[in-house]
Amino acid sequence: MRLESSHTLDTSPIKICIAGKNSIAVNALQYVLTRFKHNEICIVPNQNDNGLDSWQPSLRLYAMQNKIPICTLEQVQQIPNVLFISLEFDRLVRVERFASKRLYNIHFSALPKYKGVFTSITPILNGERTSGVTLHTINNGIDTGEIIEQRIFEIGIQSCARDLYFKYLKEGLILFKTAFERLLRGDFSTYKQSFLQSSYFSRTDIDVKNIVINLKKTSFEIHNQLRAFIFKEYQLPRLNGVQITQSILSEEYIGRNVFEDKGDCFILSGIDGFKVVGRKARKDSIF
Repeated sequence: MRLESSHTLDTSPIKICIAGKNSIAVNALQYVLTRFKHNEICIVPNQNDNGLDSWQPSLRLYAMQNKIPICTLEQVQQIPNVLFISLEFDRLVRVERFASKRLYNIHFSALPKYKGVFTSITPILNGERTSGVTLHTINNGIDTGEIIEQRIFEIGIQSCARDLYFKYLKEGLILFKTAFERLLRGDFSTYKQSFLQSSYFSRTDIDVKNIVINLKKTSFEIHNQLRAFIFKEYQLPRLNGVQITQSILSEEYIGRNVFEDKGDCFILSGIDGFKVVGRKARKDSIF
C-alpha cells in the first residue's frame, strides 16, 4: 500500500483509521497511540490540511512527526475490518466502497437536529439553549446514521459560535474516549434517529460573507444573530459597517429600538426594549 508519508507499513494490519481535522482528530490520535502501535494506525487528513499548525493543530503534521501512515480514503476503503472514525472529516463516505463495516462519525450537534454544516451557527441563531455531540454509525446519508451515544450540554446565553465550537471539541473528545473501547469490541447498541425535530443545513443555506443583521426583531433575536456569527477565524458580524466581537444581552429595559454608538460599543435593543451591547473590534485588531 503506497502512503503519502515516507513511513512504510510492515506486515501488521491497520486496525484504526482517524479521518478528519483539528484538535479533536489530533487528540483522538494521541489517545489511540496509547493502545496501538504506530503501524496499526493510519490517518486520512482533510483535503485542505497543508501540514501546518494554525489556530488549530494539523492532523497531517502530527502524523508526519510521529511516523503515522497517511493514507488516501481509497486506500483505507480496501483495509478489511478497519475501525474507521470520522472526526470533522470533509468527504462523504460511501459505505459500499469499504471492505469494513465498522464506520463511525462524531457529529457536532444533538442529532437529529442540525445535520450537515454550520453547527456552531445554527443552534445559536435559532435560540437553542442546549446542543451536543453525537456518535453515530455512518450510512450513505448526511449525518443520518443510527445513534450510539450522545453528550448534551448547555449553550450559555452569552456564548458565541466560537465558544460553541470549542465546546464541541472538548465534549467530542470526551465522547470519543468513553466510547472507544466499546467500538473496538463492538459492544454497543444503536437506535434510529427520529424524524421529529430533524433538521439539515447545507453550505448554500447561509452566506457568511454577506451577513445581514435584522434589527426589527426582539433583543433576544438580535443578540442571537450577532453571536451566531462571532468566530474571529472565519467571520464577524457588522453593525454600521463595524465588526462586532462580542454581544451581551441583559434584562435591563432601555426602550424599544434603541441604537446608540458609544465609541467602543453599540448599545441597542429590539422591539421589546431589552439591552444588547455589541462590542466593537479594536482598530488595531486584524480578523
